[in-house]
Amino acid sequence: NRMPAMTHRTPGLAGAVLAREDVTAELICDGHHVHPGMCRVAIAAKGPHGIIAITDGTAAAGLGPGGTARLGGRRIHVGAGTAVLDDGTVAGSTLTMDHAFRMIVTGLGQSLVDAAAMCSTAPARALGLRGAGVLSEGAMADVVLLNRDLHVVATFIDGCEAYRDGGTA
Repeated sequence: NRMPAMTHRTPGLAGAVLAREDVTAELICDGHHVHPGMCRVAIAAKGPHGIIAITDGTAAAGLGPGGTARLGGRRIHVGAGTAVLDDGTVAGSTLTMDHAFRMIVTGLGQSLVDAAAMCSTAPARALGLRGAGVLSEGAMADVVLLNRDLHVVATFIDGCEAYRDGGTA
């Protein structure tokens, strides 16, 4: 949000990140911080393994419109998908990772596999976390189960159920 605009004559930081294969880009996939069209451009340029879906979440993440929280001692208000200061300045996101995943699939048209790569595999790889971000023998057993509408129905941490929504998985 605070970067200069990317143009054909001055690609700036965003253009440099998109052009470099050795750089993994972070992308706030909420439809507010970055326009969905620009999200598609970034994914097309970097591929799903070159994008880390992030939330820029604040203490207001997950709260509905009208909710309030605090950030750095200042009150923030939940608006339409963002958290704002009293003067209306964007202070961060209210995005949660499950919503980011849904947005990547339903709003950006990416596959479930590509969304999983951006939300799990690419971040784990970029951080050098071995056994994270993959479903394989010997890997961490931290798993989120989603229903057909891509809403969380259960989570497992270290293979043990930590949350279930009460419905059917």
